[in-house]
Amino acid sequence: MNRVAAESEFREGLADILAAIDHQLQPGVINAYAGADGKAFHEHDTRVFFFDRLLSLLGWKLGTAGNVAEEARIKADTTKFVDYVGVNARTRAPALILEAKSWDKPIIVGKGKWRNESKANLVVAAIKHIHSNGEKEKSPVISEWHDNLSQLAGYVQTFKNQYAHEIPCAVLSSGQWILIFKTPVATFCNGDINDQQFYLIEQKEYIAYAHVIFEHMARVMLADTAPVRIRSSQLKNYIDSDNFEAAYHGLLINHEATGSPIFVQQPRILIYPAILIQREDEALFTVIDAEDPIVMQLSRTEDNEETLEPHTSEVTAAATVLLKRCSEELELQIQPSGLNEFPGFPEVSAIAAGGLALGKARKLLVQAVRTIPNNWLAVTGSQTHYLYEEPALQCRFHAWAECRTVGYSIGANAVNTPTTASPRAFFVDTKLHHCAHQTIADRREDRCHIAAIDTRTCCQACVYKESCWSDREIALLPCGQ
Repeated sequence: MNRVAAESEFREGLADILAAIDHQLQPGVINAYAGADGKAFHEHDTRVFFFDRLLSLLGWKLGTAGNVAEEARIKADTTKFVDYVGVNARTRAPALILEAKSWDKPIIVGKGKWRNESKANLVVAAIKHIHSNGEKEKSPVISEWHDNLSQLAGYVQTFKNQYAHEIPCAVLSSGQWILIFKTPVATFCNGDINDQQFYLIEQKEYIAYAHVIFEHMARVMLADTAPVRIRSSQLKNYIDSDNFEAAYHGLLINHEATGSPIFVQQPRILIYPAILIQREDEALFTVIDAEDPIVMQLSRTEDNEETLEPHTSEVTAAATVLLKRCSEELELQIQPSGLNEFPGFPEVSAIAAGGLALGKARKLLVQAVRTIPNNWLAVTGSQTHYLYEEPALQCRFHAWAECRTVGYSIGANAVNTPTTASPRAFFVDTKLHHCAHQTIADRREDRCHIAAIDTRTCCQACVYKESCWSDREIALLPCGQ
C-alpha cells in the first residue's frame, strides 16, 4: 500500500465525516441519533456515526471478518470490555486500543488550583496522580476524567501483564476531541509520563493534525509490523520452512547515560544479538533470546594497545549460537544474507507536519524502537556487528589536531570525553573508531545510519560504509590522505 496516498485519502475522508456531523447538528435537521434526553449523540450513536467511519478510513476493517474486535473482553481481576481493539491479522497481537465516549463528553477539565492549568499539564498531572494511587476526590481533574484515564491505564496494563502484549497506541475520544497516547506502555506502566507522549487534538484541529492521527492510529502504521521481539522458540508461531524468505544478522542497541547527572554523563552502549527473519509476505520478525546485554567496551592488548576485538568476538559468538537455535527451530540450515538483499525497515512517515514531503524514501538499515527511547534495531546482514574490529585503513584524521592542521577539524575543540550530549560520541579523539574530519561529517549528515548512536564514528570501521557511499564517493573521501 502507498502510505502517502492512504494518508491523503484519510484526510479527505475525515473532512467528509466532519462536514456530515456539522450538517447533522444544524438547527432544524432531523437528528436520527438524538436520544429522548435531547443529546446529540449517545456513546453507541457516536460509535456508529463517527468512530466506525473513522476506523474504516484508517484502514481497519470492522465486522466478523475484520481486524477490529469490538467490546473486546479481557480478563484481569474482573472482566473488562474495551470498545475497540485493532489487531494485527498476521501476529494476532493487539495494536490499537480505542475507548469511545459519547459526543457531548467534555474535554479534560481541572479543578481547584488546577482549574486554569493547560490541558497537557492536566493530563500529565492526572496520570501521575493515578500512578501514586491517589484518590479520585483528590485528583487534579474532574472525576469523570480520573475514571477515563484509570480505565485506559487498566487496559494497557492488563494487556502487558496478563497477555505480554505491549500496545503501541491507546486512544481516548468523544469524537469532539481525541487523546492519543503514542507510548502507552511507558505512560501507564513505567510511570515516566511527560507531555511528549501524547497528542490532545480538538475537532477544529482534526484536518491540520490528520497526519498525526494517521501516523499513530492507521492500520498500515500499526498492524503491518511484527512484534518488537520474539524468542527463537516462538518462531514457528509466525513462520515455517514453506514461507521462509531470508534471514539477517542484527542487533538491538540500547544507549544509556551513566553517572550522576550532576557531572557530565557518559554513554554506555548495550548490545543484544538478533536474527531478523523475513517471511515471503515481507513480514519481518526479530529474534532475540539473550536478555543479558553485551556491553560495548575497548580492551587492551599485551602491547597496551586499545582494541575492540574481545567485544566483537563476544557478539559474534552469541550471534552464532542464536543462528543455530533459529535453524533448529525452523529445521532449516539458515545462511544470513547480505545487507544489499535486505528490503529495509519501513519509514515512520513520508509527510511532514506542513504536508511537505520529507524527501526521497531511502533504505533504512537502522530503525528506532518506537516505544522505547534510545533503542535501535539494526540489521547487519552477514556481519554480526555494525562495527568492525578496526577501520579498513589507517588514517591520521582520527585525531582532531591532525584535522586542524589541514583546516578541516570539527568544532573548536576535540572530543576528549565520551558524551551523551551533542556531539554524541562513544569513541573519543585519537581512537581508531573516531572521526574528527569536518568534510566527512558534512557529507554523511543525511546518510549516516548510526548518527543517533554516535555522530563521530569512522565510516571505514562501519558495516554500513558500502550502503552509505558509492565506490566513487569512497574513493573521494579524505581518509588516509
